[in-house]
Amino acid sequence: MPGAARAGNIIRLAARLPWPVVALGICVLFALVAVVVVDDYGVAWDELVQRDIAAANARYIAGDEHALFTGLNRYYGMAFELPLLWAEYVLGLDDIRSVLLARHLLTHLFYLAGGFFASLLVWRLFGSKWLALLALLLFLLHPRMYAHSFFNSKDLPALSMFMIALYLTHRAWRKDTLGAFALCGVGAGLLLDLRLAGVMLFPAVLALRALDLITSPPPPPPK
Repeated sequence: MPGAARAGNIIRLAARLPWPVVALGICVLFALVAVVVVDDYGVAWDELVQRDIAAANARYIAGDEHALFTGLNRYYGMAFELPLLWAEYVLGLDDIRSVLLARHLLTHLFYLAGGFFASLLVWRLFGSKWLALLALLLFLLHPRMYAHSFFNSKDLPALSMFMIALYLTHRAWRKDTLGAFALCGVGAGLLLDLRLAGVMLFPAVLALRALDLITSPPPPPPK
């Protein structure tokens, strides 16, 4: 059967490739699917409110010192909402349908990035491509998460950022350099901006680092 033989060859080729390359290829395929299905999803009840908050913050950054004097949650989630707003300006979008479709597609692409880093973390921890593939597919094919990854610009970006921050934390421990821990701190800070629950990452990282420094054997004396 030529089709089965071709599929087997593709699987064997993928098994020989490094996992990050395979995971990136799977995410690219999901991105292509998203371009086709993005207009099948509606608008969240608070999506335009979130956009208005981002617009107020953009005006404040541009010099309008009174832009943030009114409104609730006027700083919440701006690490994601502001880039979405700036993307509108860069792409020159001026009708609300195009704006919403662009927001949905960019939100979904960030969701794919979260799945990529989640699978990368599993691969680094367990050294198994099959476990990493399972983690990636469980992340990307969850029905509710997949649907919300288009129109939910708060919870799903926070989940994706949590996966990225966890990966950066593991990377910092592996590299054990100032730069790696600084990048870990940036990831934790972005996570905190997207969802206040992200604060849970700070005490965990600090406590584990303190424990690591206490229990690590001292370096050998110079010869």
